[in-house]
Amino acid sequence: MRQLFEVVIRDKKYDVYSIEGKEHQGYNDMPKTWWLYFTDKVPEGTLPPIDSDHFVPYSSSIERSCWDIRFKVVNTHKVKWDEDRFSYHTNCEMWWNGKLIYSFRSGKIEFSMAKAQYLMVALAEHPYNFFEQEKENGRKIWWYNLPAFVKPSDSYPGEIGIIPDYSEIPKEEWWKIYKERSFRPDDDFPSFDREEEGYNSDFINWGDAFSDGHINWFRNERKAPSDGSGGLKASTQ
Repeated sequence: MRQLFEVVIRDKKYDVYSIEGKEHQGYNDMPKTWWLYFTDKVPEGTLPPIDSDHFVPYSSSIERSCWDIRFKVVNTHKVKWDEDRFSYHTNCEMWWNGKLIYSFRSGKIEFSMAKAQYLMVALAEHPYNFFEQEKENGRKIWWYNLPAFVKPSDSYPGEIGIIPDYSEIPKEEWWKIYKERSFRPDDDFPSFDREEEGYNSDFINWGDAFSDGHINWFRNERKAPSDGSGGLKASTQ
């Protein structure tokens, strides 16, 4: 028996299991070994009794992704040059199966609604697991073609930090290469202070995992990509 995934029914989470040797009729072409444990979840690290009466056949009528998209238009005010200045923006929170996984801020609510619809697909297709971000902690990546790890934010779902990997490149050399590759001649405000802070803490506070133009998410080989492009450019905003 193994736990496959969670589903949400009337705001309560339930586990779905695959149980080899225990089969139902396979309604609507559902796998015959998939069972919904339709009662309180068992403690983490344990399994329910295989003969439990709470197992019911998994149904194709259960939606695995229960979205809750929340929009809020906010008017703001500030005084600038002794004048009242007003503006507005729209905050959007994207909740999936009762968990906040992504948020963004934009102008008009109409644009936010269209963007949220697009993101429902784009987040699912992205190499980063936005739906179970805790599982991405420590994931090996190439950052500016340098070995590094991912650290999901504890406070802001959808944001990440970068932890340098010094196992193959010494720290001094790693940061020297990173500074050379990330330098932009047209940058009027170079981030020297942030680089020094990152060097001291061995941590780069990157931000949105969806804005990943400098990340190659698949560090399966020891050799770095040779094209100098910064790696795979997955979907960006």
